[in-house]
This record gives sequence, structure tokens and C-alpha cells, in this order.
Amino acid sequence: MLARKIALNTIVSALARIVGTALALVTIGLATRYLTKTEWGEYSLVLTFGGIFAVLAEWGLYQLMVREISKEGADEEKIASNLFTLRLIISLFIFVLAPLISLLFPYSNQARMAILIGMAGFWLLSGTQVLMGVFQKYLRMDKVGLAEVVGRAIQLALVFLFIKINLGLLWIVFALALSSLANFILVFLFARQYVRVRLAFDISFWKKSFVQSFPLAISNILVMIYFSTDSLFLSVFKPVTDVGIYRLPYKILESLIFFPAMFVGLIMPLLSRFANSNWPQFKNVFQRAFDVIVVFTIPLVAGTLVLSPRIIDLLGGGRYPESAGVLNVLIVAVGAVFLGTLFSFALIAAEKQRTLLKISLAGAVVNVVLNLVLIPRYSYMAAAATTVLTEALVAFLMMAAIYRSLRFWPSSRAVFKSLLAAGAMAIALFYLRFLNLFILMALALLIYFGLLYLIRGFSSRDISELIKKDEV
Repeated sequence: MLARKIALNTIVSALARIVGTALALVTIGLATRYLTKTEWGEYSLVLTFGGIFAVLAEWGLYQLMVREISKEGADEEKIASNLFTLRLIISLFIFVLAPLISLLFPYSNQARMAILIGMAGFWLLSGTQVLMGVFQKYLRMDKVGLAEVVGRAIQLALVFLFIKINLGLLWIVFALALSSLANFILVFLFARQYVRVRLAFDISFWKKSFVQSFPLAISNILVMIYFSTDSLFLSVFKPVTDVGIYRLPYKILESLIFFPAMFVGLIMPLLSRFANSNWPQFKNVFQRAFDVIVVFTIPLVAGTLVLSPRIIDLLGGGRYPESAGVLNVLIVAVGAVFLGTLFSFALIAAEKQRTLLKISLAGAVVNVVLNLVLIPRYSYMAAAATTVLTEALVAFLMMAAIYRSLRFWPSSRAVFKSLLAAGAMAIALFYLRFLNLFILMALALLIYFGLLYLIRGFSSRDISELIKKDEV
């Protein structure tokens, strides 16, 4: 029963995320066609600042919420209310800093005003993020998905309206803030169906929570440095239009990385349980999860490499052909992120947080050095290449740490079979690339999974057994 509920919750959440992502991409398509290249670059600065400061504001409180309210006999109302309030206050302080810090950069007054408006929306989204722990405990992440879809739909409708009235960039950013408000209200009301969340000011609890979340906050900041600061460096060394060229395909990357986190989150309880009690089972679950991720990652990378010009034309309205080359590079980083997500969760399950922290530090240092050296000369292509190198390095170091701890290296059987099927799929896409993009995507799925089934590279049992093990 529990396994079925987890599976259903995951499927509904994934479908909601797919719909939300589709709405977001349509919104981007409207914005890129309406805004000038400079204005799209300035809008990209809003997204860059929002992403960076959202990580700073997170402070590890989400992970702390999940852990604390899941304990036996936990006072859910006290924990959720205080962490929610603490998150709002910390994030308010941090997001107020964002527009002030933007004054230090060579941005236009319009860009600075857009950052100010946008940070209000990101502050509201930050407040909803800490409440995810409530929905995770009660296996109702579908509620979060519904709130996201409603928020994305409101943003799309507002952007369409503001473009029709020709109100300009600042109103496009204002649409982001208003949709974030709708998302915040829905998530808050949904959370109160399970836990009576309210504003609470238990200072002693705050101090304890602040200290406990500090190591998680440092780790998150390090990940943010090597994942998000490339756009910031780009905005310092290059024209704002270069930021827009880079951020268009980068939005695709940000949309995709949710899916491995969702899948690995499903099996995280199994990894945690078996890491402390049953090493053979831990290795078995890890291997099956590795196979699943590989099976979906390889065709995603191969298909994008062939279809990247068509994808960018769809999103950018034919105005950002340079972004296709950036997407070809960044999609390789997506593959590394997919695998790195599994590896990082496995290390946490094996209680190797310190090792993970060291790896994150190494990734941050490498990323900053490469960006400082390469971006002034090679612009957005350097930023993309640095992202790939950093993510690949981090994924390799995490896998090496797993091998060192467990003396285990996953079988590459699924890798070879997936490469074979994806190669055939890519060849077919290349010769049929004149067809409609959505038809090509459907054909890609049919060709790849059809071939994979014929060569017995994957079966539905791989996922079902992962889920059933939750009943052990």
C-alpha cells in the first residue's frame, strides 16, 4: 500500500512538473519574441540573481524540516511554524540585499529595477520551499505540483496580456512576482490541511535550528557557486546580451534537473535503510537506480545534440541561433548532474556528508577559477564548458568516494545497450530532422525504447522492484 502511494505520488508530481515546465517554456517563448536581446539579457539577470540568492536564503532549513517533522512524536506544528517563520525572515533579509548588491555591477537602471521587482517573487517562492517537508512527510507532493501549475498558468496569462498591451520588461518581471504570490498562497493553504502552520517566534528553537542547518547551508552555497555563478561572471565581463544567449538554454537545464532529484528522492529511504543494515541490498538498489538514470539520460543527451537548433528556434523565435551551440554543451552537463544526483544521495545515505562537502568545495574552486580565466576570452561558450567540466568532475569524485567506501562500481551493461539504442535513434533523427519537432520527439521515444526493449536493455521490473523494496 505504501509503495503504491509513493509511486502514484511520484507519477502525479512528475506529470504536474511536466505541465509546469511546458507552461514555463511557452512563457519564455513569448518573452524572447517580445523583448529585445538587451531586455532578454536583463530579464536573465533577474533569474540569475534570484537563483543565487534563493540558495543563500535556503540555509538548509528545508532538509532540517524534513528530518525533524519525520521523527517519532515530533511536535509538527511547532517545528513547521518556527522553521517557516525563520525562513521568511532570513530570506527577506537576503533578498533585500540582492538589489543593493546589483548597484555594484555595471547594469542599467532598468535592469536594477527589474531585479528589485523580481526578488519579491523569489522571496515568496523561498517561503514555499521550506514547506515541502510537510508534503513529503504526508506523501502529497501532488499538491505542490498543482500549486506550481496554477502559478505557471497565471504567469503565462499575465505575460500574454502585458505583451498585448505592450507594457515592457518591468511588467514581464512583475508577472513573475504575481505568479509567485499565487503559488505561495496555494502552498501555504495546502500545507495547513496537514499541519497548522502559522507565524511562530520561539527564539531558542531558532538558535538551535540555525546551528543545526549551518553545515547544510555551507554545502548548498558551494553547490550554488559552481552551478549558478557563471551567469554572474558573464554579466561582469561581457555585454548583457551574452547573458541572454547563455540563459536561454540554461533554463532548459534548470527544468530538467528536477526529474533525477524526484526519482532519487523516491529511493532515498531505501538507500538510507540498507546503508546501515544490508550492504548487498544497498548495492542492488544503487545499481538499479543507476541503470534507470542511464536509460533516460543517454537518449536525452543524444537527441538534444541532434535537435538543439530546432529546440532553440522554438524557444527563441529564431533570434538566438548562438544558443544552440551552448545547449549542445550544457546538455552534457545535464547528464553529469543526473548521475551526480544519485551519487550525492548515496553518500548522504552512507553518512559521508563531510566527503560530499569536500567534493562540493573542490567543484566550487575549479568552477570559479575556470570562469575567471575563460569567460573574458570565450564568453558564453566558456561558461557552458566550465559547467560541464565542473559537473563531470564532481560526479566522478562522488563515484570515486562511493567506490572507496563500498568497494563497489556499478555495472555498465545498461550504459552500452543505451548507447547502442540512442545511436540508432540519433541517426534516425538526423535524417528526419525536417519533420515537425514534436513528431520528431515522439519518434525518438518510439525508436529508442523499442530498440532498447528488443535488446533487453531495460524493463518495467527495474522500477517496480525499486518501489516494492519499500515494503521490506
